[in-house]
Amino acid sequence: MSKSLNIKRCLIAVILVCSGIFQGFSQTDEEINALVGNFSQRDLNQIPLQRADTIKTHELLEKARKYLQNRNDSTEYFAFQTILIAEKSGWVSPLSQALQVLGEYCMTKENFSDAIHWFILALKLEEKHEDQIRIADLNDFLGIVYFYQEIFPKSLEYFQRALLIYKSRKDTVGIAKSYSHLGLLYNSHEYCEKRTPQQTESDYDTALNYYQQSLTLLEKKQIQEGIVDAWSNIGNIYRRMGKLDLAIFFTQKAIAHYRKTGNMNRLVSVLRAQGLIYNRQQKYKEALDCLNECKDISKRENLNDGIQFLYEDIARTFEYQLDYKNSLKYYKKYMTLRDSVYNNEKSKQIFELETKYQTEKKQGEIERLTLIQRQRTLVIYILFASLLLVLVLGWMQFRNIRHKKIIADQKLEIKEKQLLELEKDRQLTAAKSVLLGEEAERSRLAGDLHDGLGGMLTGVKLKLSSMKENAILTSENLAHFNHALDLLDTSITEMRRVAHNLMPETLMHYGLRTALNDFIKQIAPEELPVIRLNTFGEDLRYEKEIEISLYRITQELITNALKHANASQIDIQLFTEKDRICVQVIDNGIGFDPEKLDPSKTGAGLKNIHDRVTAFGGKFEIISQQEKGTESLIEFLIS
Repeated sequence: MSKSLNIKRCLIAVILVCSGIFQGFSQTDEEINALVGNFSQRDLNQIPLQRADTIKTHELLEKARKYLQNRNDSTEYFAFQTILIAEKSGWVSPLSQALQVLGEYCMTKENFSDAIHWFILALKLEEKHEDQIRIADLNDFLGIVYFYQEIFPKSLEYFQRALLIYKSRKDTVGIAKSYSHLGLLYNSHEYCEKRTPQQTESDYDTALNYYQQSLTLLEKKQIQEGIVDAWSNIGNIYRRMGKLDLAIFFTQKAIAHYRKTGNMNRLVSVLRAQGLIYNRQQKYKEALDCLNECKDISKRENLNDGIQFLYEDIARTFEYQLDYKNSLKYYKKYMTLRDSVYNNEKSKQIFELETKYQTEKKQGEIERLTLIQRQRTLVIYILFASLLLVLVLGWMQFRNIRHKKIIADQKLEIKEKQLLELEKDRQLTAAKSVLLGEEAERSRLAGDLHDGLGGMLTGVKLKLSSMKENAILTSENLAHFNHALDLLDTSITEMRRVAHNLMPETLMHYGLRTALNDFIKQIAPEELPVIRLNTFGEDLRYEKEIEISLYRITQELITNALKHANASQIDIQLFTEKDRICVQVIDNGIGFDPEKLDPSKTGAGLKNIHDRVTAFGGKFEIISQQEKGTESLIEFLIS
């Protein structure tokens, strides 16, 4: 492992700490509630969100983040459980947060391609949901992933996107986090791309500027952990720039804080940086004190990641003091740890080569023994060949007879199925003809009532009105005459209502959506239940027979709900698509158990509905429970 990779790992650790510090200030309960509040009313109507699901997703997310801190594989389990519930409930916020947790988990495993996959999925969700802070956070995480992969342009692009959003939202903490990450990126630019000394110096100046801007904002917000982390970063950049007194000043401030708070992980990192600064100042005793303390803490706290490079730093310090004995001792420790992984790989390769050699050696012996065995079995095969031939011929004859019987049975079964299909088609055709005949008769009766009887009644009314003006009537007879005219008006209105129910003109002229709306206005009671019609999709027209059937079925379902459901609310939902039309009738009434429904006691209503749905190849479902209301669904596919 190279020295540059060691430095890169140190920077990665700094980024993880920065992300943890700033993330703690961005994911609050108020913001989670705001995410739910921003959800559109239409989404909430289509997929009702249960309080139990909300609580459960929060609990699962907390567990996933808890195990993420310990790098435990249970993180994946709880994240995927959150995704399942969030997808079912249609809740974007916990879904994207669970995807983010999966991305962070992949980062701990250094599986950067999968991490990018999960972060981008979460980002796409939040872009549709338009939660700008979450979009900025996910862009920041993508910048970190590309930083790990040493892809400077992509990392810079995502960090700058996040910074622009934080600035537009005036999110001081987010802006400080972006400045800190941009500082780390420019601090390590030389490990991502080849840089000249002048370019490297410019990168250090840029990094220092970002660190200082981040520190200023953090001091305004009084975020102590972020401030201390900024001290550490500034001390590190001053060390690289050769401004060692300034570097010591900032690292000592960070060390004092980490000693006070007991943050051993960060203390080790800053102590090592201070030891390197003392080396450059030729203060080797102070350097050894820092590095040895760093080594002792690492052993005591089991912080062994990259400890071999700490041994290398100690060895180099002894070398600067001309203490070659101790220098050699620590160089050996460094080489032993550095080469352990390489040696394991070499041992594995030697073992595989030895295995291949032994396998090839044994293969020749196996082939020789196999040839002898084949010669011996050949004689046995010849002896049994005749008997086998007889058995095969007998079996083939038996199989032919059996196949003929199977084919005959299959042909008979096919004919029976064809007869059943023909009978079913005949029944469907007959049912459709009956329904069409019934609607034709309704249409004829409606026309006769409206044009025939309606015209006659209107004529009678006009005649009587004319007589009233020309005749001389007593006050008593005039009252009777006016009462007769009122009765005649009522009869005309009732006749028109009956004609409209037989065949509503709005259905013929304007389609199902308008006809259902008129029907609901006509039958809606003044108080409860409240009847509402919700429509989804374009106002399309379909075949006359299908529109009439859906209208009649909806009439029957609404009438049943009014009569039997004892509901306070009835919702009718009409979905119209080019290849599908669907109606849902939902009430919050007393409900019933569909399995205990007795077909002999349901009356002609449900039977008529089944006949109409069957006649046009549709689907009819009833979902109900006691005291939980009833939902009826009718769906026709348009070919």
